[in-house]
Amino acid sequence: MTLPVTGFDIFSRYIRFFHDNIYYRKVYTEKKENIPSDVPLMIVSNHQNGLNDALGLFFSVRSATNRRVKMITRADVFQYPFARRFLRWLGLLPAFRLSFEGEESLANNAETFALTEEELLNNGTIVVFPEAGHQDKRWLGKFSHGYLRILFEAAAKSNFEKELFILPSCNHYSDYFGLQEQLLIRYGTPVSIAPYYELYQTKPRTAQRQLNALIWKQISDMMLNITDLDNYSTIDYLRNTYGIRYAEAKGFNPDSLPEKLNADKQLFARLKTLKENRKELIEPLYDDVATLEKQTKKSRINDRNFEIPIALSKMILSSLLLIVLFPVFVVSLIPNGLIWLIPCLITGKIKDSMLHSSIRLVVSLLLTVPLFYGLTFLLVWFFTKSLIIALFHLLCLPFLGVFAWRYTKTWDKWIDKMRFYRLTKTGQLNDLIQLRSNIYRLLDKLLDISDNKKYKLKTEL
Repeated sequence: MTLPVTGFDIFSRYIRFFHDNIYYRKVYTEKKENIPSDVPLMIVSNHQNGLNDALGLFFSVRSATNRRVKMITRADVFQYPFARRFLRWLGLLPAFRLSFEGEESLANNAETFALTEEELLNNGTIVVFPEAGHQDKRWLGKFSHGYLRILFEAAAKSNFEKELFILPSCNHYSDYFGLQEQLLIRYGTPVSIAPYYELYQTKPRTAQRQLNALIWKQISDMMLNITDLDNYSTIDYLRNTYGIRYAEAKGFNPDSLPEKLNADKQLFARLKTLKENRKELIEPLYDDVATLEKQTKKSRINDRNFEIPIALSKMILSSLLLIVLFPVFVVSLIPNGLIWLIPCLITGKIKDSMLHSSIRLVVSLLLTVPLFYGLTFLLVWFFTKSLIIALFHLLCLPFLGVFAWRYTKTWDKWIDKMRFYRLTKTGQLNDLIQLRSNIYRLLDKLLDISDNKKYKLKTEL
């Protein structure tokens, strides 16, 4: 029997179209066959990118199981009546946290716990982020035990006769902040909590600790968990620069986010081992990398230019192409430029940068896209007197927005290459090129990357 299409279905399809095709260049889902069907399921994930984490999981689960998903999220977003009604309609439930809303607010969790327990006992799906807040880096924080309390209390309501499952998952982004980046949702192995029922009834805290450690470990193993926070910035810079070279040398495709994640995990594991065993080499190396990063940013050049020779003939062709496509770029900015600009005015006032992507996405899809696309549709219809032309233009607007973004990024790369070419010709980058060459040679030696013409540095070309 085919279920009728609801308003929620229409709304979620609208959001998913922009989420999967416009906001992200590509969305990967790995091991979605691990999502059990028709069982009480709690999906537990790392949390690094605000609402974007929740949306990625929501659409992934819906496509694999076609069932409604409820999520537990931070309570402060429910403070306004309209937002509260809208978020509950979406299936979000508030979680009050000791460190954010205070001890007196914790009693308000009783309603959320009761609703989620009922949902689980009806074979529903609950998504939680037990770090109790998003991290600002690619690392995994400690887990609150609140999600385990919900699971075991639901099991207790069934007299420990119903088997409940936890599905670990992780999300990973090629970049947190830009448009047309890549997103990866990776699922682990479902864990039944039934084997812990007996222990829970005598030692509940012990059962929770053991199960929590198991779930945390599985998520940590799936994601990029850079535990060396003292050197985080340096390691993150390395994986985005030298990491491309390392990935290719080890047989990974750096353009594929899942493969790049696996290469980055391997690279960090090797660096971590080297720090433990060759500290006298790694600490000065990290200092040099920090200097390289600082000087590269100061010179306003991108690391990729060191590896790729700049041919003036190609630069001239790129210039001509940018000139020819400039009128299309101007047209594509109407109204896509405003749709992107208005949310950026809001994010400029918010200190937590990890919320910026969420705000841009929410404000765009709920406000600026329907408003400005609707106005543009009416104006085109009015001036052309053709409904068909207006509809065709409306359908083209999202893709023109993608074109505008890519044109802007291509222009930035062109400017970057020209600046690099000028600084190289005048000899202003000689010391920086030599520093980078020394760093890469040492890393090649430490990480067993053989010399290969494909990886020759610019100084050797």
